[in-house]
Amino acid sequence: MSNEETHFDKESLNTVQRYKHRAAYDRKTIYSIARAAPVLHVAFICDEGLPQCIPMVGALEEIEDGEAFVYLHGSSVSRFIKSNDGGSQMCITATLVDGYILSLTPYSHDVFPIPSNLLLLVDKVANLQLLFAESYDGDTEAAKLNALKLITNAVCPDRWENSRVPPTAAELKSTGVLRVRIESASAKINSGGSSDNATDMANEDLKARVWTGVLYAFSIFLGTTFDLRNLLFPSSPIRTVTLSPQPSEYNQLVGAKVPEHVTNFGAVFAERLEAGTQAGL
Repeated sequence: MSNEETHFDKESLNTVQRYKHRAAYDRKTIYSIARAAPVLHVAFICDEGLPQCIPMVGALEEIEDGEAFVYLHGSSVSRFIKSNDGGSQMCITATLVDGYILSLTPYSHDVFPIPSNLLLLVDKVANLQLLFAESYDGDTEAAKLNALKLITNAVCPDRWENSRVPPTAAELKSTGVLRVRIESASAKINSGGSSDNATDMANEDLKARVWTGVLYAFSIFLGTTFDLRNLLFPSSPIRTVTLSPQPSEYNQLVGAKVPEHVTNFGAVFAERLEAGTQAGL
């Protein structure tokens, strides 16, 4: 394969400017991030001319000619669908975060994503009534059903085949679907740990009193059932999983010298997560 087939061209829109050594432009890496992220943040300009950014579930599809598309859905009368069904520009971002990097100075603190951030700079959005249906000989309903199947199975593999399908005529009418062609993209990946400048690294007193390393944390759902109402009670199936803090190669605070804000991070993170989920109900 040529580089053009496996990588996105570096353009003004997708070129990573800060920490260029973390940039990735190969399609395989970028699409892997998009598929792994549970939520995509979609930015667009609504009909009123105001910038909008909303979290959405999406599905990515690569077709035989090398093009790739992201499928997004929502209420057919929603601002998102109505503002974009005629073809428009939008930006889609996917982020995976596993923890936080603590360095000698707050300026060098970072997040620890493996991989990090995906930026899909999309040129045009095609509604099912337009280009989308061409792949199905003009059969808009078949195209729409395929998109909804992809989105459903992106959340839980094989869920479409193991649920009540196809959707009713009323369900299809009330659901809008957009097919977004990916014109340009890049990823920014951080696979390293703490990183400090030469001046701070030469300061032995600073290194002796400041803990550096990675604080891992991520949330998962446990159990066979999940009900948002359970978030109000201690029996909620949502849990925060924290791995032991990983000190950097130059960290000198070990054992009893590890500060409380590091050892207590898991409990604080869990409280913050619980407060956020309850506030959203």
